[in-house]
Amino acid sequence: RDSAPPLPPASDLSQSLLPRPSPQSVSAPDSLSTPAPVATGLTTGQAAARLDFWGPNALEEKKSNACLKFLGYFWGPMPIMIWLASIIELINESIPDLCILLLLQLINGLVGWVEEKNAGNAIAALKASLTPKCTVKRDGRWTIIDAKFLVPGDVINLKLGDIIPADCKLLEGPPLSVDQAALTGESLPVTLYPGDSGKMGATVKRGELEAHVSATGSNTFFGKAAAMVNSVENVSRFQKILFKISMCLLTVAVVVTTTIMIVLLNEGVSVLRTLAICVVLLVSSIPIAMQVVSTST
Repeated sequence: RDSAPPLPPASDLSQSLLPRPSPQSVSAPDSLSTPAPVATGLTTGQAAARLDFWGPNALEEKKSNACLKFLGYFWGPMPIMIWLASIIELINESIPDLCILLLLQLINGLVGWVEEKNAGNAIAALKASLTPKCTVKRDGRWTIIDAKFLVPGDVINLKLGDIIPADCKLLEGPPLSVDQAALTGESLPVTLYPGDSGKMGATVKRGELEAHVSATGSNTFFGKAAAMVNSVENVSRFQKILFKISMCLLTVAVVVTTTIMIVLLNEGVSVLRTLAICVVLLVSSIPIAMQVVSTST
């Protein structure tokens, strides 16, 4: 029998799992990626040029189209029933009922859109108030700036309690004890020595040391992991439960309405009259604003 091919060394496997440098970082000129002198750090002009090239030290957020999000409130099991009811009322030339149904549809969509927009604004304000800070050496002196203005090559200071603001390479000095549980799942802090790499998002538990920033924003280990997670479309458990409830109610309503429709048609009631009665039953049996009420109360 042919023997199985040998497995690659463990070091090769670990290297293959590490994030690869992006094309942008590979093509970056030396003037925009060379580490700054430890004594002086970057100048304001150098930092501005690198910030313009690399972009802010922040994770990219998916931006949705506000118009499409608003129109999404008029599509789904419940809104579709309202549209069908509106079409039937239009065929019956019942203008007052048609206006009431359209007004109900519009109010339901507007309330849901406004509630979600207010929640988004509150989250954005909370993020702005919790903007992380870092200590960086610029123009030969230490200063505290927002972490989003860090650039590759910056000299930063890491001490007890700091959250590492970007991927960095530790400089000479005593080792650091760093908690990387959020990134690697390790239950205990790890010890990093000069020359080791610190990852964005880790927390310093002991020690103080200077470091050179090696990657920022979406080019960091944390940024690439977040990009992979964001690439998957997930539906929340709350939305799944609401959808299941809506489909159950819709199924029961359709079965009951269909039964009543068959009985009325057998008794000689006109088709339009039968449809009008069934529409009233459908609209009254389905909680159209269930999602809005559930999310805003």
